[in-house]
Amino acid sequence: MTRRQAITGVAIANGLGARSEAVFARAFAGEDGFRPASDFFAFPFETQLGIVEAPDERGGDFPACAGTRLARVAFASSRQLRPAAAEAARRWGAERVACVFASSTGGLEQSERALAPHPSLVAASYGGFTYADHSADAACAALADDLGARGPRVTVSTACSSGLRALASAVRFIEQGLVDAAVVGSADSLCRTTVFGFHSLGLLAPVATRPFAQDRCGITLAEGSAYVVIERADDDSAGRALGWLAGVGASSDAHHATSPHPDGAGAERAMRDATGRAGVDGAALDAVFAHATGTRQNDATEGAALLRVCGPSVPVTATKSLTGHTLGSSGLTGLVLAVEALRRQEIPPSLRASPVDPDLGLKVVEAPTAARLENILVNAFGFGGSNASAVVSIHHGGA
Repeated sequence: MTRRQAITGVAIANGLGARSEAVFARAFAGEDGFRPASDFFAFPFETQLGIVEAPDERGGDFPACAGTRLARVAFASSRQLRPAAAEAARRWGAERVACVFASSTGGLEQSERALAPHPSLVAASYGGFTYADHSADAACAALADDLGARGPRVTVSTACSSGLRALASAVRFIEQGLVDAAVVGSADSLCRTTVFGFHSLGLLAPVATRPFAQDRCGITLAEGSAYVVIERADDDSAGRALGWLAGVGASSDAHHATSPHPDGAGAERAMRDATGRAGVDGAALDAVFAHATGTRQNDATEGAALLRVCGPSVPVTATKSLTGHTLGSSGLTGLVLAVEALRRQEIPPSLRASPVDPDLGLKVVEAPTAARLENILVNAFGFGGSNASAVVSIHHGGA
């Protein structure tokens, strides 16, 4: 078992709300945050989206790059984290606080708007927009400056596993003595390229997603951001801990560019890596916050892997039925909800899962459920076979 990190701050924003309190209240009440896609863009097909009511791009004291929708969605969460980040910097020194950021889209929506009137444009800038603003790196630097994190700054992009992969990087920084704390954040915003891309793969649901349901038919895409502050364990951080990051695991199966391994082999390795580092047997977990995108293949392969790792008795919930699939932010979104579940001692529901696919063999939570929660597994699996899992706990672990 590896040393556990104290989770001393969390923040989240998505279609359920632009502040953590609103997201938590609605998620644990069993509500979703979806709207017709036509509220956002004009599409020649039916689907729903989870849209963040992000701060206005001209409001507040945003840095220059915050004109991108990505940065506005990112700042919706990060601004809530200022007190926790400031305390970490005070405790350890700003140079000992890293900022690790994750995104799969970057400022793509801003690029689309800038380049749409000029399809042959190859110049480096247009109308005040620069390609530097497109990069997720620009958001990472702005966030680190805003939160006073002066340590290493890293941006991770591994599709839908990005958030938990960023968390794994932050853990390594702390374990190797490079820093004592890290702000780990993720954000993705919606754009035409992303929505059309998932539609072209036949993955979008025309109605609200139904993970684990027998008649599930696809993904509901969403934008959102989620953040945690993690710190090296000592008496001070333990006193401020909201929970403990017990273990993070990852794998890369490279089975297919967009499809998971049919047996869930890579997902299983990531889960076993996380539970092994946490020193928790899979069957002894109190809940799993599954990746559960709502597609036929993803839910089946993850379900098969979960049965091998956890067995059929561990409660499983699909938070994407509440928030939608927040892409690179989905892993940290699930993790922040898991930390809140530990606080509440309650599992949020999988909406629209009935009737549950009997072939999955999973114990799917379909209503808000009080439970004795000590250790929760969170999954995030991305295109290209990039898999990541994390265990959050109420226990220090004695390390």
